[in-house]
Amino acid sequence: MTLAEIVGQPVPVAILKRALATNTLGHAYLFSGEEGVGKETVARAVAEELARQTGTRSTLHVLGGDGSIKIEEIRSLRQTAALAAAGTTVWLLLDAERLTPEAGNALLKTLEEPAPGVHFFLTTTKVQSMLPTIVSRCQHLQFRRIPEEQIRLWLADRTGQDPEEERIRTIARLAQGSLGKALAYWEGSLLEERAGIIDLLKRVPWASYPAVLGFSQLWTENREKIGRELDVILEWHRDLLTVKNGIDLPLYNPGYEQDLQQISALYTNEALFRIIDTILEMKRALAGNGRIRFWLGYLLLMMKRGALT
Repeated sequence: MTLAEIVGQPVPVAILKRALATNTLGHAYLFSGEEGVGKETVARAVAEELARQTGTRSTLHVLGGDGSIKIEEIRSLRQTAALAAAGTTVWLLLDAERLTPEAGNALLKTLEEPAPGVHFFLTTTKVQSMLPTIVSRCQHLQFRRIPEEQIRLWLADRTGQDPEEERIRTIARLAQGSLGKALAYWEGSLLEERAGIIDLLKRVPWASYPAVLGFSQLWTENREKIGRELDVILEWHRDLLTVKNGIDLPLYNPGYEQDLQQISALYTNEALFRIIDTILEMKRALAGNGRIRFWLGYLLLMMKRGALT
């Protein structure tokens, strides 16, 4: 993919295109922003452009994977960068917040004394978790959420569907500014999983307390999956607030207006705000070492108690 094909990131793309055109590309860039907004794609597009400019003398190395980036990996990177042949070498460090302090300090030395023709692109969703000295040695480009309209048109073009088609519009809304999320919704079973969660949420106000507690057993103890499902629960309750108060905002769950109207009448605004605060607290707890079953049971019981049934 070329920089000209990048969707929804005009500022970073313009800066990088100008740098490439004037041969002033920096030696280190930090791309920050949420998942799926194009950080890695843009870095790879720059690497491809450098390859076109320098021919076969351009190489790309990617440091990705799970877990921490350890000092041994950075030492290997430094050695490879120092021995790079004439031409250009691009290093792409994905999720650079994974750098251990030791690895970060080792990388800092390389960024302070860059070898000619070597460029570093670091991506992160958590810039606040990175060493300030690393951030200060890079040109920091922030990637914004992509507008819903652009996601809708991009998805329609990619799939050959009508941009007004209901599934396209729903996915563009749910993607929340991320092309990656939009594609995952289109290609996977996330929409169906979402519908299953909503069907369960619709039952909570009228179910018995034992049944509600039983609902918590239906979730797997997968933290990443639970995190996505909590987003669905959060969006459902925000929709309940929107409908209850007649707020003119797009719904996260279009097509459920009748259910939302009926269920929102069972809750006070205060109850809905308490539930939303609990969901946000649960997300923070699960990002640490919170117990999934305990939190799910607590949240579902709060949803049950809040309903005036």
